[in-house]
Amino acid sequence: MKKAGLLFVLITMLICLVSCGGGSKDSAETVEISWWIPKGEDSTYYMSYDENPAIHYLETREYNGKKVDLKFQVPISGSERDNFNTLIMTEDYPMLFDMSYCTSSPAELLEDGVVWDLTPYMEEYMPNYMKIVNGDASLAPYVYNSIDGEKKIISLYSITNETLGNFMGLNYRRDWVAKYGTNPKTGEKFTYGYTDPNDYNTYYDDVVFPSGGTDPVYISDWEWMFGIFDIAMKDLGITDGYCISILFKGYAESGGGFDSAFGGGCPLWYRDLDGNAQFGGDTESMKTYLQMMNAWYKKGWLDKNFAEHTADQIYAIESAKINSGKIGAFVGRRGNSGGQMDNGDKLTQGIMVYGARPAINDVYGSDAVKNKEPYSLYQYSHLRGNLCVSTKATEEELKTILSFLDYLYTEEGGAFLAFGMTKEQNDEINDPVYAKYELDNGAYSREYLADGKIAYHRDAKLIDDNDLASAMAAKRINTGFYANGFVAALNESYTKCALYNMAQWDYYYNRGYIDKALHNQFTSDEAAVYSKVYSNVDTYMSQNIPKFITGDLDVNGKDWDNYCKMLNKYSPNKVTTIFQRIFDSVK
Repeated sequence: MKKAGLLFVLITMLICLVSCGGGSKDSAETVEISWWIPKGEDSTYYMSYDENPAIHYLETREYNGKKVDLKFQVPISGSERDNFNTLIMTEDYPMLFDMSYCTSSPAELLEDGVVWDLTPYMEEYMPNYMKIVNGDASLAPYVYNSIDGEKKIISLYSITNETLGNFMGLNYRRDWVAKYGTNPKTGEKFTYGYTDPNDYNTYYDDVVFPSGGTDPVYISDWEWMFGIFDIAMKDLGITDGYCISILFKGYAESGGGFDSAFGGGCPLWYRDLDGNAQFGGDTESMKTYLQMMNAWYKKGWLDKNFAEHTADQIYAIESAKINSGKIGAFVGRRGNSGGQMDNGDKLTQGIMVYGARPAINDVYGSDAVKNKEPYSLYQYSHLRGNLCVSTKATEEELKTILSFLDYLYTEEGGAFLAFGMTKEQNDEINDPVYAKYELDNGAYSREYLADGKIAYHRDAKLIDDNDLASAMAAKRINTGFYANGFVAALNESYTKCALYNMAQWDYYYNRGYIDKALHNQFTSDEAAVYSKVYSNVDTYMSQNIPKFITGDLDVNGKDWDNYCKMLNKYSPNKVTTIFQRIFDSVK
């Protein structure tokens, strides 16, 4: 009886240990973390981002002795800004959120008690992040915020050793130039074609522009090309097309298009080559740009109704016409490059879309606005994204959250964001989504090279299908560290034409467009001033700039003077002063 009783007690204790977690491999306490991200994946792959395979594996690890259960909130496409800021206003925000669509600065959110001051916890719970920051002096001024004279970390950035190639830029119908154009010096027709008719990567031509090179560089090159587009559209019977599409505002805030061709800066605020803050809305550069655009409008090179497309993103202006082959030049993405838009119909068959670098003015205005290389451009930087931890998390939860996030700043952790799981990692969890897409060998493997570097080799299916590749990794959480070698592996997904286009879009280096990381340096008072001034300036300019382009207002007369006078009543100089303070602080 004693032996039986002892055995009963031992069995009872064992059952308790297993069921209660004492001694079990899965005994760690789990912290549920709510997370707002602006974009998920197509429901073709899974219904919720919670089902992402790389996320599943991250949930099997322990961080600060605990596991995490990630619950994602993803807004409906097109409602990101309204959705996020509604969450802030109603105090229904989650523990983690991406700041991409936030109208407040991190300093404002800290003052309002919405987010944690992470500074006291960073050395202990995020040593990998701090090692990266402290190892690169150029990063420190951006990752810290000045609060009452103290340097604090309020938000976390995704950091890349190597910058990613741009995803959008100017595109043009190279096939139209080759077919309908002639050599500007000899008058001979161009030759063009494919060495392999079944592979658009084998396209060739002998196109030469008036400036002497094989790519458009100057405004004069573009105007020569527009003349060719006119011939092409007439021959093809296109009556509702035009040479080039422009944003409904008539300008792009970031510059990088033709609005940066007249001195290098951009239409709103930018940093000049001497490191000083400037405002471009009332400058000689803007006036000359509008003189050119009005001339183009009169010649029929622009969409007569461009100002009506207020819902179109800059890279998708009248996308139906772009995809049907009716527009000669447009801002587009990598997916438009080469022959990828060939639908086999009359207007797209044989299409060849090339990327173009931002133009340099050599035609309009005074010498002061001629032959200036653009330097205010939208480009990726070494800092991407911006993540805050809200006070919805308790202090104990915060420690686990930071420990979890810190893992993403290791080479291994960052690889989950860029690539997904290796074979060994997938073998541990046997993810059904990886099985469905036959990724039994994982999404990628590592090769350790003799020089100490790492080469990353991705599964061929993921190289051929960028959407699938994204769905098998954890890219959408947009935080962590991209180590050396990541970009080279990711570039394998892009065609030869796409890589060429990306090189053109990044041909000039951005030194003027003010990165979001600098906007995050606003104090709460500065953020309030910026928000008010920006809203007024942007509204006024977007209402009036199109009128100068169409000729409803005269850019060469009193209308321009009145515009400048009214624009300055909205005090853009106040924001210029704020940016100068920030530029000085990060020198």
